Amino acid sequence: QMLASSLSLLLLLIILSMTPITVVQSLHHVAVIGAGASGLAAARVLSRNGMVPVVLEKQLAGGGVWDYQKESQQSSQQSSQQQSSSSTQQNKKTTPMYRGLRTNLPREIMAYREKPWVTPATVDDETETETSTSSSSYVTHEQVLEYLNDYKKDYDLDRFIHYGSTVTQLTVLETTETTPASNIKLGSEPLPKIRLEWESSTGSGDDQEIQKHSDIFDAVCIANGHYALPSVPALPGLDEYFKGTVLHSIAYDSPADFTGQTVLCIGGRASGSDLARELSAHCPHVYLSDATAYTNAATGGGASESTTTTQGNVTVVPKTQSVQPDGSITFFNDDSQQQQQQHQKVDTIIFCTGYEYQFPFITQTSNLDLTVGNRRVMPLVQQLWHADVPNLTFLGLPHSVIPFPLFELQTEAIVGQLLLLEEEESVVGNDENDDSFVLNTQTKKSRHDQAQHDAVAGGSQATGQIKDTHFLGNAQWDYLRQMAKAAHLYDEEMEQFIQTNKAIYDHAGNERKTIFPGGADVYRSTRYKRRDDTRLFDVLSSECEAAAAPAAQS
Repeated sequence: QMLASSLSLLLLLIILSMTPITVVQSLHHVAVIGAGASGLAAARVLSRNGMVPVVLEKQLAGGGVWDYQKESQQSSQQSSQQQSSSSTQQNKKTTPMYRGLRTNLPREIMAYREKPWVTPATVDDETETETSTSSSSYVTHEQVLEYLNDYKKDYDLDRFIHYGSTVTQLTVLETTETTPASNIKLGSEPLPKIRLEWESSTGSGDDQEIQKHSDIFDAVCIANGHYALPSVPALPGLDEYFKGTVLHSIAYDSPADFTGQTVLCIGGRASGSDLARELSAHCPHVYLSDATAYTNAATGGGASESTTTTQGNVTVVPKTQSVQPDGSITFFNDDSQQQQQQHQKVDTIIFCTGYEYQFPFITQTSNLDLTVGNRRVMPLVQQLWHADVPNLTFLGLPHSVIPFPLFELQTEAIVGQLLLLEEEESVVGNDENDDSFVLNTQTKKSRHDQAQHDAVAGGSQATGQIKDTHFLGNAQWDYLRQMAKAAHLYDEEMEQFIQTNKAIYDHAGNERKTIFPGGADVYRSTRYKRRDDTRLFDVLSSECEAAAAPAAQS
């Protein structure tokens, strides 16, 4: 018997020596859906804090919307999109990036906090004068993708990313004897695990094979972006009377495609203004329709005497009202919402009207209460944590912000709160006036109350409009402070970073407002240099300031 036992033990040791040993490197098994700018930030922050994220990216390369692809490359990657009801709509492209896009934010504030992105400069040894070696702080989409690829390479993020992996289903699991809760708790409340299912493919053509995968995670960060599902508002008379071409700006690639056409761009924010500017070099006339743009266009912010303003071959008109039986377009007055006696005929209508949020992997069988529509996602706490399942988070929903540093701080807040949740006692600052966000101190009811308030109030701006729930604008600075405090990273250095970003953001915005929508793109020639120690910046050169100087002297 002793001999048999010895032989059994020896056999067991031999088997164990041949079996690979899996080393658990992290307490939490975390997934990230998407490897765009937000997903890369999540991968970096999670890995920096000792976790080994599983990043699932449906494309064959990272970079998200910044990975510009020509129509021929995209034709094989069509995704479900909201189409205009017009039969003439054309939508070959599936991402909003277009050939001539340059950022409308300077690179000095676009960068992740951990990886500064400065305008290259040289210093003259004799005069000690600094000269930029770059043409502008405003960069092309190729340069943004290069920055993201450098970020990915610097922190070896490819080791976490599974390319060509399309998530098909997310399911919040019921906690049972056979399916234990996750490693994350809210006080005494255990949080459920989350199962993801996804597909990947090998080979191509007739040899292509689809492989299905499934895994269970303690936490999931959704970072799938919000520039894939076009938002196309109803326009009375469009289907019945308009015989031209209708498309959403996601389908736009080059102004040369519209040579000789009269074009109406509906939506006067960044994409509408930029497309009008590009089109004006190829089209006999371009109309830019926006409810408020003409006011700023005429006077740089003051009231305009007319609801129509023209410079060159670009005319800014109020909100589009309808398409008339003869195919002409009518517009509203801005204040009275009464029809102007103005009819314009155009060949093409481009809806520059933004995008809807979409999560195709969250279905009726996901066991999750989630309402998505009218540019709002609810119920969410701090526009990030799901109120019922806080270990499910939604990165990058806020808009009208500086995105990359926001993604970074959101993930740091997630990590900070995940670490907090491991402790039996809530951790709060020593200062009784400390307003740091601590998820562990909130009940499910208080989380729901906060989420409901944000959704109904219209976000931090409290506009009362559902579509403004995730709009931040000038509220982004306090939001960043809240995220920094949730991450336990708020200090003087963080405040300097936020204040410097705000200073440059405000300066860039003021320069942009002086430019006629669709007019000369001179603000993008400005070059900046950060000075975080003073919370300020230097303007190395600015055509806007140079043009304003003679006017001020006169």
